[in-house]
Amino acid sequence: MSNREKVYKFALEHALKKIEKNMKELRDSFPFVTVNGKWEICKDEDWDLNIFRDGYWCNGFWIGMLWLGYKVRKDTKYKRKAYELCKIIEPRKNSNKTHDLGFLFHPSFCVGYEVTKDEYLKNIALTAADSLLSRFNDKINAITALGEPQKSGLTAIDTMMNLPLLWWAYEKTGSKRYYDVACKHAFTTMQYFVRKDGSTYHIVEFDLDNGGIKKKYTLQGYNDESCWSRGQAWAIYGFALAYKYAKKKEFLRTVEKLVDYYIANCPPDYVPYWDFNDPEIPNTARDSSAAAITAGGLLEFSEEKKFGDIASDILDSVCKGYLTEGGGDGVLKHGCFNKLEGKGVDESLIWGDYYFIEALSKVLYSRKE
Repeated sequence: MSNREKVYKFALEHALKKIEKNMKELRDSFPFVTVNGKWEICKDEDWDLNIFRDGYWCNGFWIGMLWLGYKVRKDTKYKRKAYELCKIIEPRKNSNKTHDLGFLFHPSFCVGYEVTKDEYLKNIALTAADSLLSRFNDKINAITALGEPQKSGLTAIDTMMNLPLLWWAYEKTGSKRYYDVACKHAFTTMQYFVRKDGSTYHIVEFDLDNGGIKKKYTLQGYNDESCWSRGQAWAIYGFALAYKYAKKKEFLRTVEKLVDYYIANCPPDYVPYWDFNDPEIPNTARDSSAAAITAGGLLEFSEEKKFGDIASDILDSVCKGYLTEGGGDGVLKHGCFNKLEGKGVDESLIWGDYYFIEALSKVLYSRKE
């Protein structure tokens, strides 16, 4: 066993211990971000413009961590708890109020199906994929983020990481309707979100009357023209998957451009600050979740050594410098949810933990299967 593999196994063991601890303490609750190291809980509630709650999109990640724990440990308590929580979020399969159906149903039902081959999980995931399809607006060739699908022109970089639900549905059914929507949305994102220097916008708002652009901005970043690091990470992973399934060279070139920007603007350990353009750098918050997401995306390129090397460098840094210590509930420290609003700053984030465990699982297990 190489030294690197030992480091990864230690980190995965650290994560599994946290999962076991949280299974006992969370019961039927869903973690969101930590506050002083302890999980803040979010209810399983659908998106509602009038009662907006930050964590409505996060509940699939905790379930996904349980499935990955079961994959490694083969202990039925992980599987049992994952099924219990799947039943709680299952009713949201028919809701199309948000693009976040991918975040909700891919880690929970799709990953669960890959681990168990249970047709129940597959069928629910396909229903959720159909609901996500209904958010596609052909006037702008994109999946709209929030609001009534055919009346909203609001699109987000995050949607690139909701597309895995559609790519998975295409893989399982062979139906081109999933492929076509995912491809069209990726092309629209490539055209309007990715700047010439390889950085990304967070939000693009289209005019539904003429298909033009109303506004481009960066909602959770330093300012409208800055580059929010988690948005950059969503784009890297999202376009990595787009290339994996569609094999279009434009998507590969986009990944290369996005990664070049990420590496050129990261500190030496490849864990970015919350926004690449914050003038307070280096005296500002990091976002370990952006690093975990980026590493996971680059691991999709098994044939591209340069991407694999970068993913390994990122994982090495995260394993050696970003694991929680003491009694903290999360797996990774130094995450940043929303710097502008002071939420989840220098804390653990449930999606960061999920993508970190997913990346370790890819390196230690998936490549050997």
